[in-house]
Amino acid sequence: MLNEINILKNSRIDKIYQPEKYTFIFKFYKASLGKIVLRVDIGQSLFITKQKEGCDETLGFGMFLRKHIGNFFLNNIEQIKPERILKLEFMAKDEIKIMYLEFFGKGNLILCREDDIIIDSLEHHKFRDRDICPNVKYTHPVMRWNIFEINKPCLIELLKNSSKSALVTCLAVDLGLGGVYSEEVCALSKIDKNKNPKSVGEEEYKLITDSIKYIISAKHAPCVIYKNDIVVDCAPFELEVYKEYRKDKPHSISESLEIFYSKTNEAKESEFDKKINTIKKIIEEQKSTIEELKKEECVMRCYGEEIYNKYELVNDILIRMKKATKKYNLKEKLINHKIIKCVDEARKCIVIEI
Repeated sequence: MLNEINILKNSRIDKIYQPEKYTFIFKFYKASLGKIVLRVDIGQSLFITKQKEGCDETLGFGMFLRKHIGNFFLNNIEQIKPERILKLEFMAKDEIKIMYLEFFGKGNLILCREDDIIIDSLEHHKFRDRDICPNVKYTHPVMRWNIFEINKPCLIELLKNSSKSALVTCLAVDLGLGGVYSEEVCALSKIDKNKNPKSVGEEEYKLITDSIKYIISAKHAPCVIYKNDIVVDCAPFELEVYKEYRKDKPHSISESLEIFYSKTNEAKESEFDKKINTIKKIIEEQKSTIEELKKEECVMRCYGEEIYNKYELVNDILIRMKKATKKYNLKEKLINHKIIKCVDEARKCIVIEI
């Protein structure tokens, strides 16, 4: 993404919005290009979006950013390699502020002074090797292996000392490639992804190293990947692992990300709507049941009140019936009785009319 968002250099922050806790919309203005909108979903993605309007919500941290870097110029953007961290340097007159965007774990946005002392961050954390909170110097995690500088000797050391049982897991976790690109390296190298890293052969080391270098330097040809007409992923270039899938080819990585997340959100909303409709149906059924129960309650209340009003009569009948059951055939005795209309000996019930 760095190649695409480099066009933001020397542009001025016009507006900052925070419609949701982990979503930030930065509206930049550059004399030669006009308005450019950068969308950042913390820990997930960032891309230049075509949606320039329709956002006016700003939560507390968005207001904080407005106060500290509103109308600042974006002086420089760089990746802290090999980490998934972007460093953005803002300047206004003689004042410099640094914003770090972390895209690992749940992600974070950290605003610092020029000397990297944290002013504040979206999330405060205390890790074993670093703290993310105000008035502390910002430090980032450091991976042992740098994918951008990987070579055969480094790879041999990495694989020989890995505790992982599968090559694909070793590349994903120990080297930080992630699942999809680790599978891609295995596919390009034509090596079984489940092979034990310690058993990789001499020729295979070169194949893996070359495949990693290819991924890093591959010419950008953004694509959105579909499976059964459902968006499943997007990539900066075509991947071997998705060769059987249908693809759309947008003009930029930003466009591919925007399509991917919009379609994914539509699917989530569709699934959400299904759940809502199911719940609405349950509520309607429950309302209908409640109405029936209310009607039944009125009838039962009338019965109860009538029994209460003639309690002595009802109680006397019950006492006499218990005694009579021991001596007589009740059905024969109670034929044409004025009050007792029916006897159900099996259920030990009588029907009386009072």
